[in-house]
Amino acid sequence: MIRTLHTARKITPLIRSIVFGVAGVAAISAVTAVVAGCEDENQPEYYTKRLNDPALRPAAVKRLVQFFEDAMTRADKKRDDPKVKELLDKIVPPLTKTYMESQGDDRTRAEILKLLADTRDVRAKDAWIKALKDYQPNVGEPEAKSAIQAIAETKVTDQAAMDAIIGVFVKLEASSPKGQLIYLDFKNAMVEIASPGWKPQLLERLNRPMEMVSQADKGTNEDKIRAYQNEQFWQTTAAELLGIIKASDAVKPLFKTVLDPNKADVAATAIMAMVKIGKDSMNVLIDSLLGKDAEINEFAKTVVKDKKEVEVTVVRSAALVIGTLGRADGVTPLLTALGKADSKDHITRAILARELAKLPASPESLKAFIDVMQNMPASAVIPPGAPAVATLEESIASYYDSSVIDVLIKLGNDIKGEADDKQVVRDAALATIIKLMRKDQVPAVEKLIGDWAPKENDSKLEKEAFKKAKGLLDACGDKVECYLAKIEEAAVQEKDQQFVGIKATYMLGILGNDSTRMEITKRLQNIKNPAIKYAAVQAIDHLAPSGDKAVADEMKRIMDANIAKGDANLILGDNPVKQVMFRLLARQ
Repeated sequence: MIRTLHTARKITPLIRSIVFGVAGVAAISAVTAVVAGCEDENQPEYYTKRLNDPALRPAAVKRLVQFFEDAMTRADKKRDDPKVKELLDKIVPPLTKTYMESQGDDRTRAEILKLLADTRDVRAKDAWIKALKDYQPNVGEPEAKSAIQAIAETKVTDQAAMDAIIGVFVKLEASSPKGQLIYLDFKNAMVEIASPGWKPQLLERLNRPMEMVSQADKGTNEDKIRAYQNEQFWQTTAAELLGIIKASDAVKPLFKTVLDPNKADVAATAIMAMVKIGKDSMNVLIDSLLGKDAEINEFAKTVVKDKKEVEVTVVRSAALVIGTLGRADGVTPLLTALGKADSKDHITRAILARELAKLPASPESLKAFIDVMQNMPASAVIPPGAPAVATLEESIASYYDSSVIDVLIKLGNDIKGEADDKQVVRDAALATIIKLMRKDQVPAVEKLIGDWAPKENDSKLEKEAFKKAKGLLDACGDKVECYLAKIEEAAVQEKDQQFVGIKATYMLGILGNDSTRMEITKRLQNIKNPAIKYAAVQAIDHLAPSGDKAVADEMKRIMDANIAKGDANLILGDNPVKQVMFRLLARQ
């Protein structure tokens, strides 16, 4: 009995322990269930807590990406939607912290950075900047692209961001496998947020030598090709950015770029950069045109192969840029250069006259232009192989002066040379005559066509153009409002009717005044035909000899709207609009 009681005393605590232990486990399980119940896998917080665990991080990041994409879809891609903003409040800070502190899995880091970039939330800018600072060529391109696009779109201008961007730029190799995938996007983003602080690095890139790739190099000298592609990216981008930031001390390096045959693929961008710089480009260009810039003259000797062509190459190139700029203060220097040019140098004289026609018109300018055109041999050719007289006959239309019709008729009647050369001259003259003729000149032009093209198949295009122009003049006479309505009329946007719209733009240039240029500009958005749009902006250019910022701003608004629409044809058709916009600003 005693033994039984003793045994019972020993067993009772054991039983109690077991019972209490089971109860304890049950209690703990109950608590755990409650905690687990609070961690809802359908909430982003569940995954942000797992970002600190390298093992759980990849899956957590993927799930957070899905959260963001789902929220954006529900919000119709609007980041300012309240639900999207609520989500960003929960995920951007922890994701940014994780990116800044984490090491290791490059793939997961890239996914985090892309997500942070896609949010366009400036609270993530430290991560964007870090991605750029950490960039390594042919490794970090995806992160660099994501980062700079986010910075550009959110207009982050911190010095650290600007320094990081230019640091990537000078290392980014456009010819590398990964560089090829992002260099254009990277350049476009730099253009969006161009910083004056980049000027030293941009000038360093622009001043580097380039070696043009020859046909013999293709397929045999990959290193040379890659080096050229890299320099082309660096220097084209540098030239564009130097224009945007209006770096006046870049004008001479930019003009040297135009002179250097090895940099032919950069030249067009360099010219437009000088247009954007505007007035501050003129001193270098005028001195170069007139042979007064010793540095430019010496540089030309090192890059122009034919030593006999050194001087005229500088003159022709300077004239081209001055003409593209389109400022009135370029007229007198071009007239001076024409006076100095060798009378037998038909190429230089034709180029000077052609560029003169691109500047604001004046009686002195028109007189000099006509003198060059009348004394140009029918056989003369200017680069890249265009008949000089025909080119000048086309260019004289830029004066929008109907009185030159008599000059063109006399030129066509008096021209000497081979039959084919004479026909080219007469056809070009007819095209300009039809563009410029007013209603009271129609009978004389009709007779001229009968004299120059008596056979049914002679000058068929010109005859058809005359018929359309005559109908338009009969309908509109001297009424500007009528021509304004015509340029945006749906029917004339069709190719077979486009000359009606083109003729209308010339009449607006002839009859219009200061207010007409804005009226034309407002209608650009309704002009779908590229040829009519080109002619319309040329008329605007003529009607704004001193520039017009309001018109330039309206042009930009229209172009931005077309970009937003994503219509490739509209965007392509806006190229001449963009050039005229820059010319109007350069004249200010």
